[in-house]
Amino acid sequence: MTDSLKASTQGLTIIDQARKRRGWTKTSTACWWQDAHTSRATLRRFWRGERIQKEAFIGICQAVGVSNWETIAQLVESSITNLPELNSPLIDWNEAPDIDHFYGRTQELNQLEQWMTTDNCQLVVIMGMGGIGKTALALALTDRIQSEFECIIWRSLVHDSSLANLLDSLLNAFEQKTIKNVMSSIAKLIEHLEKRRCLLILDGLDVVWHRVKDRKKYREYNAFLRALSFHNQSCILITSSEPLPKWEDIVARSQRVRCLTLQGLPPAEALMLLQAGGFTGKEPGLKALNKLYRGNPLALKTITPLIKSLFGGDVKRFLFQNTLVVGDRLQVLLTEQFNRLSESERSIVYWLAIWQEPISLYRLQTHWLNLSDPSVIWQGIAALESRSLLEKHFSTDEPSFTLQPMVMKVVTEKLVKQAQQEISKVEQTGDIQHFKLLRTHWLLRPGTDDIAGDLILSQLQEQLWLKYGSALPQTLSEIFPLLKEQPPLVVGYINCNLVALFNQIV
Repeated sequence: MTDSLKASTQGLTIIDQARKRRGWTKTSTACWWQDAHTSRATLRRFWRGERIQKEAFIGICQAVGVSNWETIAQLVESSITNLPELNSPLIDWNEAPDIDHFYGRTQELNQLEQWMTTDNCQLVVIMGMGGIGKTALALALTDRIQSEFECIIWRSLVHDSSLANLLDSLLNAFEQKTIKNVMSSIAKLIEHLEKRRCLLILDGLDVVWHRVKDRKKYREYNAFLRALSFHNQSCILITSSEPLPKWEDIVARSQRVRCLTLQGLPPAEALMLLQAGGFTGKEPGLKALNKLYRGNPLALKTITPLIKSLFGGDVKRFLFQNTLVVGDRLQVLLTEQFNRLSESERSIVYWLAIWQEPISLYRLQTHWLNLSDPSVIWQGIAALESRSLLEKHFSTDEPSFTLQPMVMKVVTEKLVKQAQQEISKVEQTGDIQHFKLLRTHWLLRPGTDDIAGDLILSQLQEQLWLKYGSALPQTLSEIFPLLKEQPPLVVGYINCNLVALFNQIV
């Protein structure tokens, strides 16, 4: 037998079924090539039907539980073993991350595949909140449809916001020399995308966009997006946590652009993910756990080892703690999303964090300080909903809104921290202009005096007590005189907040 083997068409089908049972992608699940003692590049060659070393071939089969590797192999004459591959596709996705497991998303995969291969869309965007699985879905999709393209290029945009560097990297993939002018580089890239049917994946474009502060660079990125959505036979796949700027203009220019908003995993798929993390699937409380975290894959992956190590795998005992744990990575993603909100959007999420329950637009408008244009709230709600940060409820004819639980936790922490900082700055400077959040938001839920309504004040009191200790009542007492004879709009909710806080600590 020769020292190299290639898989037959039927053999690839068998391996494909085996890897699906394990929740593995074709080429992005690191444990696959690690268990096979080979490399990702070799695994990709295996899937392309190319010849690879016999040991690696056997290892790839055995890693997914196929021991009779002979039934997978297609034996060919050794005389053609070393012939070069003809019309080899351009594959450049070394920046693609590794993932552990991927389950479900069948409907989303089918929809994306139709857009990209049947409808020949030029630009497709996968959008959703942090940790929802946009990158994993893009990887699984690329595994699934890569044979439809002559060229695949993956670029992760988390660390570098330079459009010039991105264009240089893309042109280098086509062995094109660097072009100093950005607009000329865009034109040359489009030329290459028109010559071959390419799949270009830009992972995390929203992160890059918000790092661009210069107006000229902003216009260049706009031109880049417009060019990608027009006049090429290739397909551009973008992941983003929020709508692309000028999205309406892009849609108006071309009928071949689509956007898929990704939601959390349904219970059955979430259960498979939890089982991959070590649960049997029969533990009481798993459905409630998925509901608490809204099917967010990253959140479920993060909380699984904690429940197993601290609670012995007892899900109900963890849920009984009535707390929400947001892992470091998800905390960073959600904080980045929060930091990119506009002033009005941030004001809305602060009010929703104060209420801790669904609130109608009418009630939000009623308590908004100095609201001259109600459309500010409508537009803000629409923008937050498009980012999947909100949940909508219909208990009456009028919809009400609240934050996703994990978003609620992050925003609440931000709110308490900012309120504490404002009080500290006013105490140090004697200048009430440092009161911003405490002027515009009433931290005790308006019209309520229940325990939930005291949540924000209780957390703020704890933070202030850590800083001032027993001197806290005196510190607050010294701020009240600064509010005397000030106009009502200048004082806003400051006095209400300080009185409520003072009453809580004395």
